[in-house]
Amino acid sequence: MLVYDEALYNKFYVFRDRVDAGRKLAKFIPDFEYVVAIPAGGVPVAAEVAKAKNAGLKVLLVSKVLFPWTTEAGFGAVSEFGDVILNEDVASRLGRKVVEFQVEKTIEKVRRRRNLIPEKFLIRERRDVKAVLIDDGLATGYTMLTAIRAAKRFFKEVYVAVPTASKSAVDLIERECSCVYVLNLRDLYPYAVADAYEEWHDVSEEEMLEILKSF
Repeated sequence: MLVYDEALYNKFYVFRDRVDAGRKLAKFIPDFEYVVAIPAGGVPVAAEVAKAKNAGLKVLLVSKVLFPWTTEAGFGAVSEFGDVILNEDVASRLGRKVVEFQVEKTIEKVRRRRNLIPEKFLIRERRDVKAVLIDDGLATGYTMLTAIRAAKRFFKEVYVAVPTASKSAVDLIERECSCVYVLNLRDLYPYAVADAYEEWHDVSEEEMLEILKSF
């Protein structure tokens, strides 16, 4: 199931920054017991939603498997619980050795972040409640797909809410969760998450930790 804001369909630069996006997203979605952030860019969005909803905030460690020549574009994702989901068409063209190297780099990144994030924000036990997974946007959808499958181990129902998403990403994840909420849905190519934001920067681990510690 997909719920999106028709007024923002195929629009650009509709949010001032991630904080603004989080506050608008909080008004758009129902209440949940837990808000689960996808690091690092999803943390400032999720923190605003959790504050507005008076909900618990957790972090699910999932990270993109990047192409060797970029720090932004990916062809799959890895979770802290051992889930690895790849775009197999792309992976087959890259070759096994390249794919294995990039996956191992991502696993190491997730392990390092697990040691950085305060324990109270990590997911460690099953809770019979509804949770919503939040990121700053969905480009391919593989990171969120990996997060959904990991989160199903721990929550009764899993929902997704994002400020912006490509239609192709929504198509990939829609059947995997109870509902997908999107403010700015775009069915245009090429798609970039950053095009929904007036102010955009990569969220550093230091910034992410500062937000969590002040929550």
